[in-house]
Amino acid sequence: MRRARDEQGFALAAAMMILLVMSGLGLGLLMYGNTQQKAAGSEQARETAFDLAEAALNAQVGQLARAWPAKVAEAFPTRCTAGESTATNGCPTAASLAGAYSNTGSQTCKGTEPWGSPLSNSWTTYVRDDLEGTVFNSTTEQAAARWDSNADNKLWVRAVGVVQCHVVTLVTLVARQLIAVSFPRDAATGNWFRVTNKGKKVIVNTAGEPPVSQAGEISMRCSGLGSQPCEEWSSAKEQISPNTTGAAPTPSPLLSEPTLEELKATAQAAGTFYSAAQGNCPTSATAASGDPAYVEGCGEMKWTGGVGNSSASPGFVILANGTLELGGNSEFYGVIYARNPTNLSGAVVSLGGTAQVIGAIDVDGNGGIEFGSSKANLIYDPRATLNLKASVGVAPTRNTFRVLPVNQ
Repeated sequence: MRRARDEQGFALAAAMMILLVMSGLGLGLLMYGNTQQKAAGSEQARETAFDLAEAALNAQVGQLARAWPAKVAEAFPTRCTAGESTATNGCPTAASLAGAYSNTGSQTCKGTEPWGSPLSNSWTTYVRDDLEGTVFNSTTEQAAARWDSNADNKLWVRAVGVVQCHVVTLVTLVARQLIAVSFPRDAATGNWFRVTNKGKKVIVNTAGEPPVSQAGEISMRCSGLGSQPCEEWSSAKEQISPNTTGAAPTPSPLLSEPTLEELKATAQAAGTFYSAAQGNCPTSATAASGDPAYVEGCGEMKWTGGVGNSSASPGFVILANGTLELGGNSEFYGVIYARNPTNLSGAVVSLGGTAQVIGAIDVDGNGGIEFGSSKANLIYDPRATLNLKASVGVAPTRNTFRVLPVNQ
């Protein structure tokens, strides 16, 4: 009984119990802290993967703004990755993304994401045509064309970011931005014009064909001509009918340099850019079709045949420099606009033979227009000027940006 009542060693037992409890609490706190640290690291990796995917998506959108794939020959690669990106294939610049996301952790993950890109790629982008409008269907879009095959000026961009084996996939519908270009609705503008045909017939039909509601004006600047006539034609022979030659002069140039650059980029995207450097200078009206078409550095051109555009779809050809002579049985539906940057004072656009323009002719600077074929050279039609649009970039379509599920 004395031993049972003996309290020696009680403090040690109590200390042992307290130490055990404290050790348990400490171990629990340590495990909780480690779990939280892993969760924070995982969350950080997911956020970085999201940021990387968003950066890749925006970079791909920027590439579309530079060159819109309007035809199959301009189709984007099947996919774009850091290792497959080049200066000419339309992929995002790998160096810029690497500079912004230089330390994204290990990329030795096994397997692939749903569209087949290895998870060892830190980022991957895809460009696909929109087959179902604003509804993204992963299976359908994966097999879609890599260019704007339905010509609705919209494409899907899908971007994948991988950081420490965390995968985030984003998608957005990108729309090409086209703006209407203001252009004079005259039948002919220039510094002077001349009708060389001596017959009693209508050479310039300013009234046009139905449904034209108002006759197009003949607007000449008549600058620095000296003794040379500004408007040389025979009113007695009704060569211009109705006579609209009293219109006020139209200032030159008709289009600003920035607008010309936008139209040039639009033509390049549409495959209607022609130049001596590319070796595809148009030799007929047919070869200069397009809305717009842009011709650069082709010198003194002569079109002796062919039909450019159509009555249902008139075009707009821009002669960045040089001169044009239409002869033979050439027909061109739309507007012929000669920029005349070297300020030539002679005939910049000439019509002969049985050539005919159904639209309008405009010449900048001191250059003029010469009519002389054996039938109506110019029949006014303003539709091409009303339809002229230039590309000013691209923009994501509202409410189409989203994070895709892991199986898409």
